[in-house]
Amino acid sequence: MDKLKILIASFIFLSLSHGAYSQNELDAQIISGDIDVCDNESATVELAIQFTGETPFQYKIRLSPSATTTSEDYVYNDDVDENNVFLTTENISLSIPEGEANASFLVQVTQISKDGINWVETTDPGVTFTNWAMPDPNAGADIDSCGLSAVLSGAPDPVSSDYQWEAPTQGTLSDPALGNSSYSVSSTGTYSLTFIQENGACIAQDEIQVIFKGSPSASISTTSEVCGTSPQDATLQLSFTGADSPWTFALSDGENQSVTGTATTSEHSEQVSVQGETTYSVLWVKDGNGCPAKPEDLTTTATIQDMKPATNAGDDFLACGLSSELAAISDKGTGTWTSEHPEVSLSAINDPNSAVDVTEQGTYTLTWTENNNGCENSDQVEIQFKELPTITFEKENAHICQGDEASFAFTITGNNGPWALNYSLGEEPQTINYQDASSSLSTSPVQSTTIQMTSLTDQFGCETILTSELSVLVDQMPAPNAGNDKAVCGDIVQLEAQMSPIAQFGEWQFPTGDNTSKPDATYQSTDFGPVTLTWLETNGLCIATDEVTIRFDEEPVAYAGEDITLYNQYETVLHAGQPVPSTDEWTGEWYISSGPGSIANPGAKDATISGLKHGEVEILWTVTNGACPPESDSLTINVKGLTYHTGISPNNDALNDFFSLKGAHTIPQNQLLIFDQSGKVVYQQNDLEEGNVWDGTDNNGNPLENGIYYFIFKGDGIDPVKDYIVIKRNIN
Repeated sequence: MDKLKILIASFIFLSLSHGAYSQNELDAQIISGDIDVCDNESATVELAIQFTGETPFQYKIRLSPSATTTSEDYVYNDDVDENNVFLTTENISLSIPEGEANASFLVQVTQISKDGINWVETTDPGVTFTNWAMPDPNAGADIDSCGLSAVLSGAPDPVSSDYQWEAPTQGTLSDPALGNSSYSVSSTGTYSLTFIQENGACIAQDEIQVIFKGSPSASISTTSEVCGTSPQDATLQLSFTGADSPWTFALSDGENQSVTGTATTSEHSEQVSVQGETTYSVLWVKDGNGCPAKPEDLTTTATIQDMKPATNAGDDFLACGLSSELAAISDKGTGTWTSEHPEVSLSAINDPNSAVDVTEQGTYTLTWTENNNGCENSDQVEIQFKELPTITFEKENAHICQGDEASFAFTITGNNGPWALNYSLGEEPQTINYQDASSSLSTSPVQSTTIQMTSLTDQFGCETILTSELSVLVDQMPAPNAGNDKAVCGDIVQLEAQMSPIAQFGEWQFPTGDNTSKPDATYQSTDFGPVTLTWLETNGLCIATDEVTIRFDEEPVAYAGEDITLYNQYETVLHAGQPVPSTDEWTGEWYISSGPGSIANPGAKDATISGLKHGEVEILWTVTNGACPPESDSLTINVKGLTYHTGISPNNDALNDFFSLKGAHTIPQNQLLIFDQSGKVVYQQNDLEEGNVWDGTDNNGNPLENGIYYFIFKGDGIDPVKDYIVIKRNIN
């Protein structure tokens, strides 16, 4: 800045009063935008700086990250345009680090000052300066290729991923964005391709030359024919396309013969030796440049036809019956059937499906010969003719009862057993195998039916279709119902048989032989107890029976026994009479209807009653027998004390001559002891019976003197009775 400008700036600054101007009103920003350059060590750039505030002023520019600060001279009013924009140029030096894609600076106005002494910070965000590295793309080596397609090998510089092949003027690229894109053309020749790579502000390219030589193609054909498989010569015709002769080639018959050769003309003949029909194909072809033919250009084949027919008389087979049809498979030429067997006759010898008949069962050989323009071949077929089996039934109708078996005897003619007889019973198909020609078919249908014979098959599978029918008439088995088993009281019962709806006849069969056809007949039994009766029904051939068991129960008789009188005894045994003589299955029960006591075993005919007391006890005996109503009887037990007189006058005047204990005989194991006043036993008697009396004598039969004596009476089940007796012989 010249001295005049400096002087004016200083004058203006000094003439401003304090507070008339603030450094804070100053600001500056670079508005020229980011800057990109390509692979330059240094660059001179023009910056457009937008200032705020009045000129003159100074500013500082910093380049980060180098931290370089540059001070500029004053900017005056005539240095900026109407928008207060100042244009300046800066020389920036920036090297790109090795291997990096670019190097960048931040260019920024950092401070501004009016006097060069007091500086204020700006709000300038700055602009970016980028120096981009120049890429070095590699289009690869030049290509010399057979065919009309090649794979490229472009390799980009690692500094960027922005690369592609330039669109060619001829041909197509499979994907221009791939370095190894496939390049195809429609004709041979030399083609140029350009590989372009960009890195920021830098663009570089590389070129290659691609030479396409094309590829040959070939086709094969033949008109040669042979007869049979003996070695024979044939000619193959080869046609080549492509301008670069000679052509080398290889041919194959698809198995193990391979032929190689060289053709100098586009049409070439090749001689081969074959055995039978043979198909050749071209394995490979190369032109004079050494370029091979593509597989899709070698698709034709040449077949040397074998004139010899592939004669097929058909498979050997078994014929059921004495007639059949042949099944030769025609191939080439004219065919003829022949046979050396006189039993064979043919309907049409030139028909591959001629009918053939024989006169008897056996195995026959026939020959089928085909002639194709003099080339002949033969084949034979062996046929086993088997006689069809037949069956004859002795009868075709049967009558049975349901559940029985109907049998139909038959005879099979034919010598090829065993046989399978197929028939239908109702809707169900059935099969039975037979070893013997004479046998029978047995069946047990539940209702009348027809057996439809369908076929008879022998061991060779020869089948005779049958149409005969066998008829079985089935009488339905009645279902007799003799009624339910039951018991009755007495010897007469009303029977309750129910006759089946299908029964033709029904009858009761009694043990007595007095049979009756009445279902509700009355039967009188001769014995008590169970009796089984049979109800018989018939329906045609069917007979069925049902049984019913009737138990005839004898009416019981209740007898409780005679009334009982007990003396000083409080327990006794009750003895009822046998209620039913015919059985022991009756039941009885003792009941005390009034009075004290208890019965230990009340269901026994001979029961023990105890706990009696003086007085009367009423006992009831009730018996039942099966279906009979209960019967009852009663008895009375009268319990008394022993009765006696305490004085006797044994003087034979028939008045009070004896001492007796009334009821003593009812006491078991009883004993009477009589003592004198000194306590001496003067008389003893054991087991007193009814009617026993004492006449006042001692044990020796001597009369005892008058006086007072004492006695004790004891026995089982009683307390001893003790008292006195006065003997007074003379009574005045």
